[in-house]
Amino acid sequence: DSISQLRRYGRLFPGSEVSVRINPGIGAGHHGYAVTGGVTKFGIYLDQVARVKEVASEYSLRVVGLHTHIGSGVLEVEPYLRALEVLLEVARGFKDLEFVDLGGGFGIPYRPGEKPLDVATLGTEVAKRLEEFSRGYGHVKLRLEPGRYLVGNAGILLVRVVDIKEVSLGGVMKVFVGVDSGMNHLIRPALYGAYHEVVAVSKADRPREIVADVVGNVCESGDVLASGVALPKLDEGDVLAIVDVGAYGYSMSSNYNLRPRPAEVVVSGSWVQLARRRETFEDLLRTSTLPGL
Repeated sequence: DSISQLRRYGRLFPGSEVSVRINPGIGAGHHGYAVTGGVTKFGIYLDQVARVKEVASEYSLRVVGLHTHIGSGVLEVEPYLRALEVLLEVARGFKDLEFVDLGGGFGIPYRPGEKPLDVATLGTEVAKRLEEFSRGYGHVKLRLEPGRYLVGNAGILLVRVVDIKEVSLGGVMKVFVGVDSGMNHLIRPALYGAYHEVVAVSKADRPREIVADVVGNVCESGDVLASGVALPKLDEGDVLAIVDVGAYGYSMSSNYNLRPRPAEVVVSGSWVQLARRRETFEDLLRTSTLPGL
C-alpha cells in the first residue's frame, strides 16, 4: 500500500512474490468517507510507481499482482473502467504479472427507485479491455472483491418500539419513534447519512399515516436510524425491520454506551439457525483485568 510497506516487506521476505496497491487517481463511492481513490491515504500514487520497481529490485521481489480499489457503494460503471485503464497502463511496466485486482465496492440500491450497478455491462467492458491488454502482454487473471454486492440485501435488523414522542414545533407535529437499538448496532445512518428502508413488520398491512424519525437508545442526538419515514400509527411493542443491513452492519457495530450486541439468525425458507448468540453484560466485562470485575 506504500513504498515504506514494500520496503519493510522486502526486508522480511526478500526474494518473494508481492502484489502492490495502486492509487489510480480516481475515486467513487456512496460517501466521502468510503472513497478510497484519488487524494486519500490508500495506495501507491502514480508518480511513485518507479520507486516500486527500485525497491522490488533491491530486495529481489517479484511483483505478480497490481491492485486498486476506488471506493465503496459504487453504482456507476464508468469509474471502474477509468480505473482499470490506468491500472493496465501501469501493468505494462511490469513483466511478471499474474493478475490484476479491480477491488470491490460494487454498490446495491438502498433507496426505492435507485438504479442498480449494471454488472453485465461492467463485465462486458472489462473483458474487452483485458482481452486487448492480454494480446500484447500475455494472459493475466482478473480478481474482484464484491462484498457488499453479495450480502448487503441479505441482512435485516429487527427492532422493537419502546417509546413514541410527539412534539409540536411551530404548529407542526414531529414524531420520534424510539427503538431498542441504535447507532451502536447500525452506525451507517449516523456515520454516512446512509438510507435504510424501515418496515413496520407487526403492522405491515396498515396504511402509512404518520411521518416519523426512528431514533436509537444511545445518548447522542445523532443516533437516528431513519429520518422522515412514512409509517403506520405505532404502539410500544411494535416490531420494525430495518432492511439491507447485511454489509457493514454487525461488522461495524460496537458496545458503545455499554450495550450488548443482538443475536444473529440465519433464515433460509423454513430453515432457521442461530448464527451468533446475543451478548450479555458478562461478555462486556470479559476482557477486563481489573480486580473485582
